[in-house]
Amino acid sequence: MKSPRKATFAILLSFLFSNSLFAQCMMVPVSLNQRVSQSNYIVKGVVAEKETFADPATGNIYTLNKIAVKAWLKNKQQSAFIYIRTEGGVHKGRATLVYPSLQLQEKQAYVLFLNKVSSRNENAAVRNRNKAIIQTTPYAGAQAAIVETFGLFTDVMQQEKQTEEELFLKIKNVAQEEAVTPEGKRYEPAGKPRVAARTTAVSSVSPSAVRAGTTDAADQITITGTGFGTTVGNVFFANANDGGATFIASGLNSDIISWNDNTIVAKVPSEAGTGPVVVDAVHVSPSNLTVQYAHTSIEHTFYGYAETTRQRYYLRNLNGSGGYTFQLNTSFAANTSAATAFSNAVVTWRNNTAVNFSVTGTTSVATSADDNVNAVYFNPAIAAGTLAICTSNFRASAVPGVCEQSNTIWWLSDMDIQFRDVPTASTTWQYGPAAPASNQYDFQSVALHELGHAHGLGHVIASGQVMHYAIANGATARTLSANDIAAGIAKLSYSDDPTCFNPSGSGAQMTPATGGTLPVSFLSFRAKRNDKTRVTVNWSTALEYNNKGFFVERGETTQQMKSIAFVNSKEQSALQHNYSYIDEKAGPFAWYYRITQQDFSGNSISSTIVYVNGDETNSWRVWTSEAGDQLQVYLQNWQDKKVSLQLFSSTGQLIINTNITGSRTILPVQHLQKGYYSYRLTDGAEVISGKLMLGH
Repeated sequence: MKSPRKATFAILLSFLFSNSLFAQCMMVPVSLNQRVSQSNYIVKGVVAEKETFADPATGNIYTLNKIAVKAWLKNKQQSAFIYIRTEGGVHKGRATLVYPSLQLQEKQAYVLFLNKVSSRNENAAVRNRNKAIIQTTPYAGAQAAIVETFGLFTDVMQQEKQTEEELFLKIKNVAQEEAVTPEGKRYEPAGKPRVAARTTAVSSVSPSAVRAGTTDAADQITITGTGFGTTVGNVFFANANDGGATFIASGLNSDIISWNDNTIVAKVPSEAGTGPVVVDAVHVSPSNLTVQYAHTSIEHTFYGYAETTRQRYYLRNLNGSGGYTFQLNTSFAANTSAATAFSNAVVTWRNNTAVNFSVTGTTSVATSADDNVNAVYFNPAIAAGTLAICTSNFRASAVPGVCEQSNTIWWLSDMDIQFRDVPTASTTWQYGPAAPASNQYDFQSVALHELGHAHGLGHVIASGQVMHYAIANGATARTLSANDIAAGIAKLSYSDDPTCFNPSGSGAQMTPATGGTLPVSFLSFRAKRNDKTRVTVNWSTALEYNNKGFFVERGETTQQMKSIAFVNSKEQSALQHNYSYIDEKAGPFAWYYRITQQDFSGNSISSTIVYVNGDETNSWRVWTSEAGDQLQVYLQNWQDKKVSLQLFSSTGQLIINTNITGSRTILPVQHLQKGYYSYRLTDGAEVISGKLMLGH
């Protein structure tokens, strides 16, 4: 059996990506200082071998990574190897996927922050084979590794690329230890690497938009160009797990369908996101490949494959009611706001994709295990920097000669979702329906994201979408995008079909959820500017039942919607109801509007989002955004005039002196103090002046 070819490399095409990282897959950054001071060991090493095993206590699958140590940076040991136990893997006919978790790739070099495993949690078989090699776990989960590629180290959560020399010096300043080789000699870190020139020998990638991680031949890409050679190499994609800060390789040998000097046909791995395609780290596509959504998959030889091959898995009917039932841990259920937010997230998926998830009853279980209990719980001991984790377990069965290879039945057998009780030392959870403040993370958005993983979806690089790899404090993602919905529907489209056979314990195919769980159907939603200060919002509904009312929300962006009013529902009936609200404080600003309905049980559903332009009725206007971070200038009859803008402080000091280059100009002023300012517009013949205030 050939070994997997998956690897990552740091992005050298920095001009192609500029991402602001906040909370990646429900993580927040853990500083380098904290990782250095809190970990037991720090090593630079290469993944030499990997083996998987089933944990006897939980039934979860783990991977034991054997690291060939190149340098010890903290707490040197007399060993050239060290083991790292990571969550997830495939073992015989069982598998575990954990989001987020540290996933190490063979032959890849890393700097690793590790803690020693207690003796009772060691892998006994490996300990008996290699008594002298320490077994460890990652410190800070997925942030325990800083990946080295082409001599540069990418610390993803810190959005920093640095040389080995720079990174080692930072670690030394905290650990107060010199880097040494396993033999005890001083290790000399490398300086700035020599970077090979990149070419654009790729002429096209077709299709230009695909779905990642599927087994559908329509999602295979054809890369055309010159100079690829005849030896099979690697195709690299922007890594959706970190927003493209690194690249992910094409995955498995079986992911390369064909390869010759001018044409490559390849599958797109689950971790791929929107971005350029790179062949052998040399040839770069002239445009981005758009990844609309991603399905997670199982990679194994079970059953009957000659080499590790991507296989899809099925959602099943394991609760007798068509699907899966989540049970809230008793402590979690006692937090009624958290319980309501989680239930709302379940309802959102159920209503949009028909996935048969439900929430019923409580449980004392507060662990993630393959135990037939789909537990939802708070875990204050969750890995440092992690907001939430979804652990999914799978089983497989086959009938040799009849149901094997692509007919092997892999099914989701168990899933558990855990949340940190407090996001960080300086933030809290916002459970809704209000929008989160800047010092809060939105619980329902995080729950919706983790339920997406339970649904079988991977990450995308698409800011504002639920399955986007990151969410910021103060932001929400409570509404599924068209791609989120399409991904879930596609997963269910084959999960609700009969399979080759029904393995013991797998139930039958999932039954799509039917009927509306929430008691409102939106018929229409509109927003229109009345004048320079007011906007009227209108919406209509049908089939109202148990409906409490509606939050009117607005925001400068779709990710920062805030409630500005609550409108009570009318009588409960199947008749059409029309609603209207006048936003008297809209001002001349451009806004996004949304309606979020809430029932008496705390469930909610949101309308689409509409955009209303700012007031541009006058021949000229100068105003600031509500946050006071932008100065906007509108000139109706600009027509290539030479117009200048001057901004003065309250003491008369000239702050800004610039030319206006269009009919609509936006100037960033977030660096200025809040307060009153005066302005002057002049085209050489006419002078217009006035006052404004930055910040409200």
